Amino acid sequence: MRKSILTTLCLIFAIILLLPLLGSCGADDIYELGPYSIDEEEYAYLLSTYKRQIIEGMGLDESYLNYQISDSSTLTYGQYIEQMYRSDFEKSVHTLLYAQALFDEYNLSLSDAEINSIERVANYIISVVGDGSTSVFDDRVEPYGFSADAIRSVYEMQAKESAVVNYLFGSNYSKLTESQKEEYFSENYIHFQVLVVNTLYFQSSDGKFINLSEEERAEQIQLENELIQLLIGPEDPNFQFRVLPAILGREDVRDATFEELWNNSLINDDMVYKGGWYMPKPNAYQLTQKTTLTQAMLTMENDVSAIAAKRYFEGNGSISTEGGKEQINKGDYFEYGTAFIKRLPMEKGAWKKDENKDFFGDSFIAGAAQSSLMSTLQRYSETSEYTLVEDSELRAEYSFLTIPANYVDYDYFHPKEEE
Repeated sequence: MRKSILTTLCLIFAIILLLPLLGSCGADDIYELGPYSIDEEEYAYLLSTYKRQIIEGMGLDESYLNYQISDSSTLTYGQYIEQMYRSDFEKSVHTLLYAQALFDEYNLSLSDAEINSIERVANYIISVVGDGSTSVFDDRVEPYGFSADAIRSVYEMQAKESAVVNYLFGSNYSKLTESQKEEYFSENYIHFQVLVVNTLYFQSSDGKFINLSEEERAEQIQLENELIQLLIGPEDPNFQFRVLPAILGREDVRDATFEELWNNSLINDDMVYKGGWYMPKPNAYQLTQKTTLTQAMLTMENDVSAIAAKRYFEGNGSISTEGGKEQINKGDYFEYGTAFIKRLPMEKGAWKKDENKDFFGDSFIAGAAQSSLMSTLQRYSETSEYTLVEDSELRAEYSFLTIPANYVDYDYFHPKEEE
């Protein structure tokens, strides 16, 4: 729950949300919209590329998808991805088709330079992967379900979609209005504070994580229990408050407000954002503390709720627990206390304030543009002469569970940094 993690996750969320929506020729169509279509090779490319973005955002690789997401669940990561992302993916394909139609509706065109660039990039990737041979390329990418023809058409359609976005919102969304941003903010964000009682470790001023002693841990667990009694409601009428008065310097803490508790650094392990958290509603899911918090905030019945605070490992390592040293692998998580969540009212224009800049960077602007684009496409679909038609049986043959994540053209678009 630190700024660097938050920024990375928000950028990842934006990349997934605005993944290029693209189209090939020579295969059966899965979707048709008048003269526009997405065939099965194009669909496979989109699906495999979308899958790669997801597992990268989750810090996983292909081999991890058969593992269960937790000890208490029979759901595997692959099944989780299918359940959580398939609906959003299908919407993105629909958006592609309508965006291609708008390209012609607005009488847009690609320049000779853009067309030449598309052909040059496609030929380069096909040549590198196929050792100079298109037939070798097709053989090597057959497990992904697409071909060299799909690669070429996909890049062209991506360029057309970019032209539509630039036409509507300008370069770098410079034509996106304040009202469009505010509307997106008010409809898609939530506002809350998080009070974290850490029962496992504390973070020193130089950023190091130091495990609590047994005595300190017992004290924090007692504090955790007392806050549950205080903020969520009494379960044991004979429960006695002992730790809180000593910390707060008050004899009776039953009248302490959430803000008083939240502002006390001896209690709260996370005071990074003084004005609270602004987070997009989780319509695309990440296995992160942030998403757990937003889901809890959206479903809780009271003004304050409590969930287990979890931290996910980005690499292998070990932590000290009550039972001794515990080995942790990449993608695993450990519980380190309780997170108390309080719902806060939305504040108009919060996305413009400097103290909230971590929440409203590139991902916010991109999300606002995507939302406005969807509104435009919805209006177009209601008046268009074209009707969306799908081959549901053919579509069902492709899924995140059966199509590998696409790394075929990854190195070209994500070159390694020189050391």
